[in-house]
Amino acid sequence: MEEFQLSKFTKEGAQLLREVTDEFNRLDIDASRLPKTFPDDSGKIKLVFVGQYSAGKSSIIKMLTGENVAIGAAITTQDSTPYEWNGLEIIDTPGIETELRPDHDEITYEQINHAALLIFVITNEGFSQRMGDHFRKLAIDQKRAANMVLVVNKMDRTALGNVPEQQQVIYEDLKKVTTPHDPKELFVSFVDTASYFKAMEETDERRKNRRLERSGHDVFVANLNSFVAQKGVLQKINLPLNTIAAEIRNASGGSSDKEKADIAAYVETVRHRKKILLDSKRECLEDIDGIIANFKVDVSRRGRETAESVLSQKSEEDAKQVLADAQERVNLSAEDCAQKISDRIKKFSEQSDENLQTYESSTFVQQVQANLLSNLNVQGADGLAQGLGAAVGTGGAVAGAAIAQHGAQFAAQYAQTAVTPLGRAAAFAASKGVGNALAAQGIPQPIAGFLGGRAGNLLTTLPIFRESPTMLNKIASFFTKNAGGIGKALGILGAVWTIYSIVNGAEEARKREAEQQKARNKIISGFNNLAEDIGRDLLNNARTFMTQNVEPIISSFDEKIKAVEAVKANEKIKSEKLSELLKQTENLIADIQACK
Repeated sequence: MEEFQLSKFTKEGAQLLREVTDEFNRLDIDASRLPKTFPDDSGKIKLVFVGQYSAGKSSIIKMLTGENVAIGAAITTQDSTPYEWNGLEIIDTPGIETELRPDHDEITYEQINHAALLIFVITNEGFSQRMGDHFRKLAIDQKRAANMVLVVNKMDRTALGNVPEQQQVIYEDLKKVTTPHDPKELFVSFVDTASYFKAMEETDERRKNRRLERSGHDVFVANLNSFVAQKGVLQKINLPLNTIAAEIRNASGGSSDKEKADIAAYVETVRHRKKILLDSKRECLEDIDGIIANFKVDVSRRGRETAESVLSQKSEEDAKQVLADAQERVNLSAEDCAQKISDRIKKFSEQSDENLQTYESSTFVQQVQANLLSNLNVQGADGLAQGLGAAVGTGGAVAGAAIAQHGAQFAAQYAQTAVTPLGRAAAFAASKGVGNALAAQGIPQPIAGFLGGRAGNLLTTLPIFRESPTMLNKIASFFTKNAGGIGKALGILGAVWTIYSIVNGAEEARKREAEQQKARNKIISGFNNLAEDIGRDLLNNARTFMTQNVEPIISSFDEKIKAVEAVKANEKIKSEKLSELLKQTENLIADIQACK
């Protein structure tokens, strides 16, 4: 069946407006400038049905809309009744010139004055004298013919029915009243609503089609389509559609090439900051590896010397003294190693801080930060500016605070620079619970300050490097004396001095030499194992320090890069969705413009 284009377009436009409004709200785009209703905020497009009493206006409305409106009831005959339909307002007026009620004509004329389309309905009997005069008053005297459609209903009551021959007979009679307008200029339509409603109940397709043809439904709707296309009624739909399209274009403007370049430059600065810290960390750990390697070489050498010295002693007491001296030297060597590691980490902190601050103050970084802040100032809290403001937190504390001034949506933590150098990371470390984690290992809470310029004053309070109970206990345990001999780790030496006291002959001498070599190897191996064990602890402590204090800062760089990438990804999704909605809007506008 023929579809009424005005209804189709208003329905599609209303649905499109809902989709665009919902999407704007979901994407946090200002939707206040979108039309509030469709077709527009000025009111619905009105289709007013007028004509003689009992001409079947309500039946025609039902045939056109499919709505089951009351037919012949007091509601439709005694008052002006509006029906909402696909964004249109259908007005069924009382019959005119009936003399049933003196206010009928007044009610009808009030609606006629606001009609975009005036559908004048008469029956197959044509114009009566009174109805003809009324029609001429509207069409000619008041010059309303330009927005009128003439409908002849109840064609089923004619001798031949709703066929061209019968229509032609009525057509000639109509001209006598409509002159100087030809009925064709009034888009005259001959309808048989009774046949239409029977067709809707018909199950046989052929009989249904014959009834539909007799009803004149498709011709009537085609004439309405021609009217709204030729008379510019559809422009009332295009106006809000053009507004919707304009708002979508504004919202989907996206980032300019300069903004994209600024964002790319910002990401480059974050990656460079991360590289500065990673390079410093890598160099620091490499140097610590070297410090520990030298410590292990020194302890290994001390082991060889101690083995030779112990085995050259003539008494157990003398051997114990040699071991006591060796323990003291190993203690000193371990403390010296821990001190060098602490000094190296202090240097790492100071150099990293200095390198980051130098980079922060470079012309390039300062320009990148200025550009981003300028974008935020221009764009406020909308679109990319909002997401970027929350993601980047560029610059130092001053720049971060400036960003925070752009609205409450910028969380307070972003007022602090996201690229805080190590020397200003105390708050960041505390927020990650690093202080508690270190305290659990016997490290004082002020560990965060180690990352600053005051690190030198705190080094003596860091047992993780200088006075580690684990390290000292291991050394002490290695050299501990007990009743069973010189030490648990060197217990075999007890047998060596026993041999010294009973040696007689070559066999005993050979046995003593073998036991001495075994003891020598045991001592050397013990020192080597001790050096490896302590070296491993010191390296693990250094790496733990990096993990707990430096990795969170490195991770913050990664988080900022990910946040920017997420903003860019969201912008892409937003752009694609808005592009799809814009295409729908433009296609609907084009479809409307194609109606001629």
